[in-house]
Amino acid sequence: MQNGLKGKIALVTGAARGIGARIAARFVEHGCFVYVADVNEAGARACAAELGSGAAGVCMDVRDRAGLHAAVARIVRERGGIDVLVNNAGVLTVGDFEQTTGADWDNLVAVNLTGVFNCVQAAVPAMRGRAGASIINIASVSAEKGGGAIGNVWYGATKAGVIAIAKGLGRELGPEGIRVNAIAPGMLDTDMVSAHLTPAMREKILARFPLGRFAETDDVAQLAVFLASGGAAFITGETIAVDGGFLRT
Repeated sequence: MQNGLKGKIALVTGAARGIGARIAARFVEHGCFVYVADVNEAGARACAAELGSGAAGVCMDVRDRAGLHAAVARIVRERGGIDVLVNNAGVLTVGDFEQTTGADWDNLVAVNLTGVFNCVQAAVPAMRGRAGASIINIASVSAEKGGGAIGNVWYGATKAGVIAIAKGLGRELGPEGIRVNAIAPGMLDTDMVSAHLTPAMREKILARFPLGRFAETDDVAQLAVFLASGGAAFITGETIAVDGGFLRT
């Protein structure tokens, strides 16, 4: 499929496993060179090694502004710039509002929201002037629900911020040719989610999905490829749910 991604340089955060790893794999399949970024350096390098010569692992903590700027500088030295930024790194909180501690909240905001701020500010200078540049934020249906099937109100609040960033940056960066969109997955059967599910909870939540299954990481990855591609050249500031109809129930 000709989608204009061949030869593009992509940076995917939180990519050692789960959604990020699958997005990285799909980008490599479509001809991108991908920097697999994660706070877990060994995991990032292992994921990149599995993807072969089309990827490189890089240690990146989205809370560390100086470290982010250093990592972007490395990418610019090695590859000339960045065409696609995927803000995927995130953490999850569950339970009712009183169960979240102040420390939990601080970390949630630092990773899910400030992390996007940090990555955008570090990466955008390396994206300017590159045809078809695109930023993709991984949000959540929790942003619209005020908490989802698992993620609680505080998690939903941070993901609502991620959507607002996509809308605002789509407007601000559009004149520079940089598109910004968000993907809002529903329940995904990843390690991060599964750790919070009992068999009974899984069955109860699954009944709320009209398509009869949870999302798979590839459902999100395929959409990320489209949003980064020339096929989405006139789409910016949008949020697309990948939720099997969850928001409609």
